[in-house]
Amino acid sequence: MDTLADLLSLEVYRAFLVFARVAAAVSLLPGFGELAVPPRVRLCIAIPVALALTPTVPGLPDRLPPDAAVMLEQIFAETVAGAFLGLGAKLFLASLQVAGNIAAQAMGLANPFGTDAAGFESGSILSGTLVIAGLALLFALDLHYLMIDALVRSYGSWPAATLPDPGMVAGRYAQLVGVTFRLGVQMAAPFLVFGMIANMALALVNRVMPSMPVYFVATPAMVGGGMLVFLVTAGAMVTAALAAMAGWLGGR
Repeated sequence: MDTLADLLSLEVYRAFLVFARVAAAVSLLPGFGELAVPPRVRLCIAIPVALALTPTVPGLPDRLPPDAAVMLEQIFAETVAGAFLGLGAKLFLASLQVAGNIAAQAMGLANPFGTDAAGFESGSILSGTLVIAGLALLFALDLHYLMIDALVRSYGSWPAATLPDPGMVAGRYAQLVGVTFRLGVQMAAPFLVFGMIANMALALVNRVMPSMPVYFVATPAMVGGGMLVFLVTAGAMVTAALAAMAGWLGGR
């Protein structure tokens, strides 16, 4: 009886380790970890995925930890691994947020009281539109399956129940933040060019006709022109962000 109890305890502990990584990732991954998704729904997603992955995960402990400190360390290591994967994928949605905010600022639609979208604060109408479109396209392209596949492959680069070097994790995350921020600025490049040209033209008009109310005349023109640029480039921006996310999740 003691042997059977020990075996069952070990299997439960191994499944809980996998659940710690999966639950941390699901609570932060785009689409799954949004504020609109209730915690119970995330739990209902994480439990079946963890139970399905447990028999296939290599390197799980073959015996129970000798004390509670080792057990907590292993659970913490799994939680950090899942959180890194979830936050990393979330940063690619943040690049859409950056691009949308830059575009809104260029055309005069930046509003500090804008509605938040997908958990990002201080969003604008354009950034919220891009993020929601990115979430819809994410599921339409079945990238959520790629997220689960990335969870499986993460055990190859991040062994189970092993805490990596914190400096390495911080360095990789900082590098990823730089990559996604640069991606957001690159996607917003047409709006930067549009804003520069429009403001230079308005400055010349103001010099030629100082009495003309530039603000009231130019604001509709800038909003209209910016919306035309947005309609042309929005699809490419969302596609570029999701392609970059898919490449990162695929290990490319």
